[in-house]
Amino acid sequence: MIATAIPLLLLAFHADGFVVSKSSATRPGTTTSALGLSAVVEEATSSTTNGSASAGDRDILVRAARGEQVERTPVWLMRQAGRYMADFRKYSDKYKFRERSETPTMATALSLQCHRAYGMDGIIMFSDILTPLPVLGIDFDVVKGTGPVISTEIRTEEDVAALEDYASFDDKLPFIREILGTLSKEAEEANTSLIGFVGAPFTLASYTIEGKSSKHCLTTKKMMMEDETGDSKAMRGGLG
Repeated sequence: MIATAIPLLLLAFHADGFVVSKSSATRPGTTTSALGLSAVVEEATSSTTNGSASAGDRDILVRAARGEQVERTPVWLMRQAGRYMADFRKYSDKYKFRERSETPTMATALSLQCHRAYGMDGIIMFSDILTPLPVLGIDFDVVKGTGPVISTEIRTEEDVAALEDYASFDDKLPFIREILGTLSKEAEEANTSLIGFVGAPFTLASYTIEGKSSKHCLTTKKMMMEDETGDSKAMRGGLG
């Protein structure tokens, strides 16, 4: 069930300009050391603040992620809205994670903080890889100091059968479309890319089965090994 539902979510995200990328690339013969990164950040920031960004800068990060040769090394930090920003901590110290990521005004502000401050080659949407789970009736929270905690137990075929049918994306996650719409306009005006992320089916399934983050996913692997014939709905729906 998880595997059949998630691709639909991904298509909906793409339809709104949601670019999913985990890769990075550099020009042939270049490396990105700490000193080199500082130089590139300075160059990118200067280019953006001076208003001299070229037309190709808008999608340079996306093209690099696709493995295409680009005219310079694009800059994208994994933790763009990270803990080092005082403005970011003003939110995290006061509001819970899901309240921040699911409230359009807050999620938009957090998404734009680092780009506005440093002129990075992309706006990264403030979100979480588990965001699609409520569409299936799977509840989760992100606990400070612990990470994701899934309260809906999925261990058997009966548990899968008890999940809600695939609900309307807009009914369950209406904030996504609003956030993406606002950020798309911001990205257009800033001549840059909008980047988002979401867990792949196996990632979402393993988090759900384990109930939390797990380095070894032993419960998930045990379920996979016990399903020798491939008949388990829990495995075919969640991991297949």
